[in-house]
Amino acid sequence: MKAVTGYLENGHFTPLEIITMQERVQAVLVYDDIVSDISHEARISWLQRLREAVADAADEIVPDFPRMQFNRGPVDFSAVGDSQ
Repeated sequence: MKAVTGYLENGHFTPLEIITMQERVQAVLVYDDIVSDISHEARISWLQRLREAVADAADEIVPDFPRMQFNRGPVDFSAVGDSQ
């Protein structure tokens, strides 16, 4: 199974990549119902800013964060409310 991303406009699907397949294949179209107003250039620009931020943070020292202590036993709620 393979997922192909692209755009569905006016009833025509345009993939973002060149795809080849057999003469006839079984397919399922799953689509988002959110209309994208973001241009291709805006997405590329955002991706470039993300890559620059990752590169800028590559040498950043991150301290060890304290971990949760799971040393408490389970609480038995089955006896709650019993007045015997």
